[in-house]
Amino acid sequence: MITRILFYVFLLAMLACTQSEPAQGLVRVGVAELPITLDPRYATDAASQKVQAFIHRGLTRQDEHFLPQADIASHWLQKNPLTWDFFLRNDVFFHDGRPVLGDDVVATLRSVMDAEQASPLRASFASIKSMEVLDNHHIRLHLSEPDAALLTRLNIGILPQEIARQSQQVRGIVGCGAFVFKSWQKNTILLERKNKKNTTGAVQRIAFIRVKDAVTRSLKLARGEIDMMQNDFPLHMLPYLRQQPGVKIVSTASTTFAYIGINLQDKYLANVQVRHALALGVDRKKLKKALFLDAPVLAETILGKNHWAAAQLPTMAYNPAKAMVLLDNAGFPVRADGWRFHLTYRTSTNPERLRLATAIAAGWRDLNIDVSIESLEWGSFYARIKRGDFQLFSLSWVGISDPDIYRWILHSDMWPPKGANRGRYHNAHVDDWLMAAMHSTSVEQRIDFYRQVQQQMYHDQVYIPLWYEPVIAVMGTRISGFIPQMNGALTPLMNAKLR
Repeated sequence: MITRILFYVFLLAMLACTQSEPAQGLVRVGVAELPITLDPRYATDAASQKVQAFIHRGLTRQDEHFLPQADIASHWLQKNPLTWDFFLRNDVFFHDGRPVLGDDVVATLRSVMDAEQASPLRASFASIKSMEVLDNHHIRLHLSEPDAALLTRLNIGILPQEIARQSQQVRGIVGCGAFVFKSWQKNTILLERKNKKNTTGAVQRIAFIRVKDAVTRSLKLARGEIDMMQNDFPLHMLPYLRQQPGVKIVSTASTTFAYIGINLQDKYLANVQVRHALALGVDRKKLKKALFLDAPVLAETILGKNHWAAAQLPTMAYNPAKAMVLLDNAGFPVRADGWRFHLTYRTSTNPERLRLATAIAAGWRDLNIDVSIESLEWGSFYARIKRGDFQLFSLSWVGISDPDIYRWILHSDMWPPKGANRGRYHNAHVDDWLMAAMHSTSVEQRIDFYRQVQQQMYHDQVYIPLWYEPVIAVMGTRISGFIPQMNGALTPLMNAKLR
């Protein structure tokens, strides 16, 4: 009997050791959600983009100033406004050992542009009329119209041509990035470094582990069962985490824009006075202090104030008295039952998002608007938002860097499923400014057009802006050299060191 007890004690000790002591070279990243897809042609959610950044590479990449730089392409030439030549590096290989060639690049772009493939990124490449493979390392793009944001969008991951001709590859993919996809088992995705030469002490494998509950994720990190998490935890856990031995916290400013989305075709929300009233009924300062330790920075538009195309807009103030006047003027007085009308606010089951939605809805109820909250599992929630099935919702745009985002979310030709104008906004002047900015080769002209767009967007209350969420990474002390990025990417793990 004593022997059996000692055996179980030993077994539990071994299990505890297994949980807290990862294999050499392995980093375990705790996340709230796993990617929807590993296929770069279909990635629009933040979780997919973060994991795919390790697996894939594009013709271009963006630097810290949001400007395109060469990646798979060694360089390019713009022969005229409608013709671009790209020259590929000869030292980039897919994970199966084959070199990345012009046929692979063209096949990937054609699959995105193919209506039958139904890529949500298709509209982003609408300016490409045709493509030529001039040789293995030289391709030519012919445009139907000038496209100032083309280089930024060409950061899409390139696939082998055989895979690019197939439909979406959700859980198994071959890329040419620094890490190879190894497995996807239940709640864990495992990646492994492709080239281990001269990487002693570096991260060799990354396990993305889904832990649904945010508090549980935090406790697992404190116990050493996961090695790091970035923003996938409630900020009210920060004081607890700061007190834990072997835990360190690093943060930076962010480009992640949190907002409330609005269906502008709804019978109530189509009225701009109603939309302004809802905005005036959100006490952003109180919310960010009460729910997020006052860490976020208030935002008025998607681009951060330090971005070259950002407009300086008035601060959206909390003013419930003015909001009530607007609602009365809009023709929605308080009825005998005490309400003006009813709205449904959709959010995910993420506890932090649910608390935010509950607090916002409480403020709107003070305006005599009957608000019900509908929380859905992430996949179901995001699918409905993408197709425009909502009255109100809250989400974040993650890692936004190119101002052409405004065309994707505001142009009347970008209503779902073609683009991300999910609120179905339509303004002819905005359409014209967006296309003019897209066609212009002058940075000064693009700035002027985008500022007009942002001012009109503010006036029309297309979104209710909330704030820029900070990037906060919490990790064990065995990780060193991880520097958070403004776009929330986890790719600094490629250069981190492990004890």
